[in-house]
Amino acid sequence: MLQPQSRGPLPFATLFITLLFVAIASAASLVNITVDDTFGNPQENLQITYQPAGAWSPGEDCTSCAAHLDTTQVHNGTWHDTTYLADNPPSSPLTATLTFDGVAIYVYCIVTRASTNPFGNSDMTFYLDDVEVGRFLLPPNGDPTYRYSYPVYANASIPSGQHTFMLVNGRSDGQTALALLDYIVFS
Repeated sequence: MLQPQSRGPLPFATLFITLLFVAIASAASLVNITVDDTFGNPQENLQITYQPAGAWSPGEDCTSCAAHLDTTQVHNGTWHDTTYLADNPPSSPLTATLTFDGVAIYVYCIVTRASTNPFGNSDMTFYLDDVEVGRFLLPPNGDPTYRYSYPVYANASIPSGQHTFMLVNGRSDGQTALALLDYIVFS
């Protein structure tokens, strides 16, 4: 009769390899970091910068802004509001910029398609490391409904490393454009 052979080291080796695989997979998993338009992300010491100075208003405190939102539907109750005026364009682009270290980025705004008060034309161009990587266009159609946490830009295929993302509202050959920036998520 054959006796079963001992396999002493094999279970330990299998367990070790399995644990090593789990550790590597855990270390490689992505973590989403949210950067609020106003509060940034204090844990990562990140903040969105707005240019030119005074061209972006904290929406929740803005008495001259046409957009009046339900703060309970906005991330942290805050957003930044800017309008590119085609008939009186600014001397420099209306930009929101974030420097981050990651492989993916997702930008969320509040949008409306209202024809008046506010004029809900969206016309945003996106740059990653000074290269144009996308555009978001949403013309007004008369619908005054606000859409919250609306993804205006998503890119999950960025090379790993430090990057600078820039949202530019409006363009010199375009119409008046509204941007209501809520938050940015990166991985």
